[in-house]
Amino acid sequence: MSKTRRGVVRAPDGTEIAYRTHGDGEPVVLVHGTGLSQVVWRGLGYVDALADYQVVTLDLRGHGRSGRPPSPSDYTAARFASDVVAVLDALAIPRTHYLGYSLGARIGFTLLDVRPDRLTSFVSLGGTHRSTAGGPAEVFFPDFDEALRRGGMAGFVEGWGRHRGTPLDPQTSLAFRANDPAAMRAILAAIEHEPGVPAARLAHVTTPTLLLAGGRDQARLDASREAARVISNARVVELEGHDHATTLSDRERVLGHVAPFLRAAARASGPAGADARNPRSENLSSP
Repeated sequence: MSKTRRGVVRAPDGTEIAYRTHGDGEPVVLVHGTGLSQVVWRGLGYVDALADYQVVTLDLRGHGRSGRPPSPSDYTAARFASDVVAVLDALAIPRTHYLGYSLGARIGFTLLDVRPDRLTSFVSLGGTHRSTAGGPAEVFFPDFDEALRRGGMAGFVEGWGRHRGTPLDPQTSLAFRANDPAAMRAILAAIEHEPGVPAARLAHVTTPTLLLAGGRDQARLDASREAARVISNARVVELEGHDHATTLSDRERVLGHVAPFLRAAARASGPAGADARNPRSENLSSP
């Protein structure tokens, strides 16, 4: 089992971001989805399966052991992306492979757009570059905010299970119940107003990109196909039989696609790829 090192870094707005590194080697950062935390990557076996890499995980703001600012304006994609960059800076990692699930993938699209110099490659798992207005109701259930307001995280988890028609798996349920309901309401309110990255802005991207989405996760699958049409070095993989909630848990199938992709991207990457010189790189320290 790889050695784990823990740390905390302050984002540009002062929010504390907790992170961990596992092992040594070429870096790959794993970024979780809404309501989860970095522990999901070890719990589902991703950390151990990527033992040949320096695996970096973090708790996104509002999650896990990271700070929980109160306002929806604290949870924009740019704020989340600046948290990732702050962790990379703290670890002196100039470039990294990036794998993001759901919200983590959405953040990755922001980095792909404005900080491509920091990415050796990008993997989106159940992600979208499009506006996420209406996303929380679709991914979770229509009355999610009322459930959080009245019943906290327990009410949210129970309402989600009823809407799905089946209880959540124990690991997902435990991760969601550990969240602060006020922070979760702020995060989901911000997601409702997230404009996304217009497809035309992705046309400049040359970063090797792999877009995975479940066959029963139609919104993310359609968005992945659109992104692949405009990103010059991208391909889509449909994970048949999976919806948005089950995509992450099929580690062997996911990594069956991701592992060879990472190896190929590393071989193709020079010490300073074309994206590192892209004039569109922007400062993420502002909201």
